[in-house]
Amino acid sequence: MKKEAFILILSSIFMLACSPSRPRGILSKQKMADVLVDFHLAQGMAEAEGDNTELTRYKFIQAVFKKHRITEAVFDSSMVYYSGRAEEFTHIYDDVVTRVRAQAERMGLELSQANQDKFAKLTNEGDTANIWIGKDYVCIAANPVQCLYSFTMKADSTFKAGDSFIWRFQTQFVGRSMNNEAIAILNFYYETDTVASVTDLLRSSPKNELHYTPSKALDSLNLHSITGYIYLPLVKDADQPKPLLVSEMQLIRMHKEKPVEVEPTPIVPDSTEVDTVPENKGERLTPLQVRESQPKERKIHITKENPNPIHPDRGIPQRVRRR
Repeated sequence: MKKEAFILILSSIFMLACSPSRPRGILSKQKMADVLVDFHLAQGMAEAEGDNTELTRYKFIQAVFKKHRITEAVFDSSMVYYSGRAEEFTHIYDDVVTRVRAQAERMGLELSQANQDKFAKLTNEGDTANIWIGKDYVCIAANPVQCLYSFTMKADSTFKAGDSFIWRFQTQFVGRSMNNEAIAILNFYYETDTVASVTDLLRSSPKNELHYTPSKALDSLNLHSITGYIYLPLVKDADQPKPLLVSEMQLIRMHKEKPVEVEPTPIVPDSTEVDTVPENKGERLTPLQVRESQPKERKIHITKENPNPIHPDRGIPQRVRRR
């Protein structure tokens, strides 16, 4: 037993010694989470300022770096390091999202944004639904390994012919560069091997939406699958694009509106047009019956009584004066 315990202790020491340590210049997990919380809050406050948002955002983010006594280069390197380690990055961002939402609610930022966003509280059910099942956040870096994010979604029984889609997400380049530019692509594959695509260029705007509505030639076909890509091109120039944070992803599916069925208005015959032909139950009318069925003009003779009638045998009567 002592020998087995000794071997187990040696194995543990060996595993700890061989486990890769965090490189110098990379922030710890806790420090990285603290910086990211302030980083996201700075973006929210910059958007609330309204005017010259890009410049305001840059000033606020630089204030975050100054607060935590780090350089932009250290933050960039740390983002690239942790985003390449999916499990660690997920744990960090889970903590960041929880803290940012709590802080934003206290500052009133979360509530104001939710009130302006009609898709903020969508579920995965209904005619208009958020069917996103991928990651809520991802970091894309300008290197051969992390320059591309992609997803694939198979159509299921909730999809219908003629569906429209909106792919929505927030983006933020971590730092300023002349080459901060990414590409977003959304592809739709139909049952007839027809492919439709939507492409957008991602630059400085934090809110991004790719809208797709099928053409008349496609709105009656069943959708097979959807793929999406966000690509950060590699630049040969020394001024490489900064890491791109993508968060709050949604894929909104909207069923095609059904045409409103309008009941036909019953035709009411004009009251002046009255059918005077008697009902004929399969028997042919004689000319006499047709003539008798026509409306007949009736003349009313009115005789007015003369107040001073003349009787030849009585002579001319005296006039009666009317009062």
